[in-house]
Amino acid sequence: MIGSWMRWALLGLLWLDGFLVGVMALAFLPLHIGSVPFPISAVFAAIANYILLWCSATLTEGFARFGSLIAFMIAFFVLAVGGPGGDVVVPQDLTVFLLLGLGLILPVFAAFAGWLPDAKGDAKPVVAGSGE
Repeated sequence: MIGSWMRWALLGLLWLDGFLVGVMALAFLPLHIGSVPFPISAVFAAIANYILLWCSATLTEGFARFGSLIAFMIAFFVLAVGGPGGDVVVPQDLTVFLLLGLGLILPVFAAFAGWLPDAKGDAKPVVAGSGE
């Protein structure tokens, strides 16, 4: 069993990873293939946030499991604010909504659909027709 201080240290590292996922997703959001916008970082952000939420769910049952998603949102909104020269990292197009939608809605849906393990590490299987 992991000690209490180790559990919080791991959660802190997962929260830091959530912040870094937000920074990297925004950095690669304006990626283009030729002249076509190709926001692959939104898909990677969704997968990374789900994995971070999965790992957090194995460490705690409380609201702290959503810390990596909160750190992702903080990174997004900090970079969305303009700098002193008025330059903004976030592009002004629909790929921003795609990033927020995939990066946040998929992991939150997974949390409320019961697709995450409990703090003991036991996954809760979803059986079709079980009524749960």
